[in-house]
Amino acid sequence: MSRLPIISVLFCVACSVFAQSPSRPSLSTGQAIWEPPAATFDEYPKGTVSKQMLASLRVSGIPVELEDTKMTDIASTLGGTIGQKGDAGLFEEWLCFHGTDATGRWALWLESREIDGGTVGQFHWRRLNMNAVVDRRCRMLGDRKVELPISLRLDITESEVLKSLGRPTVRLGGSLGYVHEHTESFQGEPYASTNIVVVLLRAGRVWSIEVSKTTVS
Repeated sequence: MSRLPIISVLFCVACSVFAQSPSRPSLSTGQAIWEPPAATFDEYPKGTVSKQMLASLRVSGIPVELEDTKMTDIASTLGGTIGQKGDAGLFEEWLCFHGTDATGRWALWLESREIDGGTVGQFHWRRLNMNAVVDRRCRMLGDRKVELPISLRLDITESEVLKSLGRPTVRLGGSLGYVHEHTESFQGEPYASTNIVVVLLRAGRVWSIEVSKTTVS
């Protein structure tokens, strides 16, 4: 678990102030895909989901636990190049993977921020257009799978998302945001844990899934 202080991104604000972040280019701009996409929301309201939703995944059979699995261990096992940008509180690094399944192409980013201390703190899994150009640093996994421990995956319908996760904390257009918060104790000290899942829908089906887990004092 992360132990460094962080400026909270949780604000009790009206949904109308949410906006998609402009900090990174869209994946449809024609640039080679390498850096992870921007987060769908810049800010999140107070959590409404009663329990933690999603804090792990498997990539080509390799388990990845958010806040526990080191980026360097994933790079050693699955290959790929660790990208980096920013410094201090804006530092982030990532591993990019891509592959195919019965529906089409996909890309996956495993990401670590300064607060994550070298572990995977979040991931972003999304569909790619058939003509998308992928940077050579983004590791090809072919038809090897990305698996989530709950019934959430790319291409399922909105009704299936709602059945799996329930009512979203916030909705903006085709984006459904789910926020869970709880406190826990570690060596007698209180910590706040936040789990965020964001689902982006296109034509009524899941196009991308963003997940993060952060535990701070």
